[in-house]
Order: sequence, then structure tokens, then C-alpha cells
Amino acid sequence: MKKSTKKEASLVLQEKIKQIILERQLQVGDLMPTESELIELLDVSRSSLREAIKSLEALHILDIKHGIGTFVGESSLTPMIRSLAFHAQLSLHNNCQYLLNILDIREILQYGFASLVLAKISDSEVEALQQLAKQLQKKARIEQYSLELEKEIHLLSYQCINNPLLLQYLDAFWQIFQRLELQLPLSHYSPTMLAILYQEWVDAVESRDVDRFQHSILSYFHQIRQRLTIKEIKE
Repeated sequence: MKKSTKKEASLVLQEKIKQIILERQLQVGDLMPTESELIELLDVSRSSLREAIKSLEALHILDIKHGIGTFVGESSLTPMIRSLAFHAQLSLHNNCQYLLNILDIREILQYGFASLVLAKISDSEVEALQQLAKQLQKKARIEQYSLELEKEIHLLSYQCINNPLLLQYLDAFWQIFQRLELQLPLSHYSPTMLAILYQEWVDAVESRDVDRFQHSILSYFHQIRQRLTIKEIKE
């Protein structure tokens, strides 16, 4: 069997396995049919089945627990993160356009959900955001900055929407940028300037002012975009 034909056959088999999950209405964490049952049901060889299952595990559709069984996996953007991060890193040799494209999607999501954030965020969540902003200010006074605190502000701001998929996407975008951080041009914004930007962000949330909050979001993405449009990429 030619290599391309073998790959196509494996993809077809993967689709058949996914169809079994759907037809049997299996849910995340449910035990899959045994290997022997799948071989008989799908009329395939053991090696072909195992190859297809390993591929589905890599996509987090299945979860293999050795000695126990194979289960329906939890929703995960890990495969997407790995692919996007690789291609973003690959594109850095020429320009940052691929990373800018990812940034555009993230900006649209955060800007678009801004009004819903202000409608749902609680006073306790606002207070937690204020504490994070204060920690950034404290670091800024000694010329330090924390990407982890910045990430926490973003994720906490949108946590109240209770949309797990949105949070997964935002976290995925953060992971991509963090993986490439050392290869990107330095920011023109000092720790103090960034601390001020986030204090305005949090104050806008506290005041429940949609226009002000959306302006803060645009300001954040503007400074990131400025950084990425610098041609001299750190090797």
C-alpha cells in the first residue's frame, strides 16, 4: 500500500471511530469499546486500529490509560496550540504576519465580549482584578514586570462569562505568545507604562463603562501590535 493511500485509510478509520462515539452517545470520560470489539466492528487489522487510536489520542479525542482502557478524551486545544506555535515560530524568520493574524483573532474575541464581561462580572472578581493590578504596580516600582500577572488579568476578566471554550482560546493564545516571547522584539512600554495600562483596564471594568473598557482593550493590543511590526526580530 502506498504511503498516501495508507494515510487516507487511517483517516477514514479515525472518522469511523469518531462516528461510533457519536452513535453510541458516549460522553467525555466514557469507556470505549474494547480493541477486539472495534476490530470486529470495523473489520480492520489490530495494527491499523492501534495506529488510528494513537492518532486520535494525539488530537485529545481519545485518552489511553494503559492497563485500564481507552476513554473519550476531554476537549483540548493543545494540538492547535502546538501547530499554531510552530508555524508562528517558523514565520518569525521572515516577519511576524502569522503572529499578527493570531493577534487579530484574539483582539476581536476580547473586544466583542467586553459588554458581556461588564454585565456579568461580580464585585469580588473586580476586587481580585484590582489586587492583580496593584501587584503589577508594585513590580513596576522596581522596574520588573510579570507576564503571568498580565495573563491572570486577562483570563479573570473573561471568566465571569462562563464560556469554557472562550477561556480555552484565550489561554491558547497566551501560551503561543509566551512560547515565542524570547524571540520577539522588546516592548517600547516600560513596566510602569504597562502597569498604568492595566490599572485603567481594571478601573474601566469596575466602573462598568463599556466604551472605556473597549478602549483599554484596543490600547493593549495596539502596544502588542507595535512590538510585532518591528522588523528586527531577535535571533
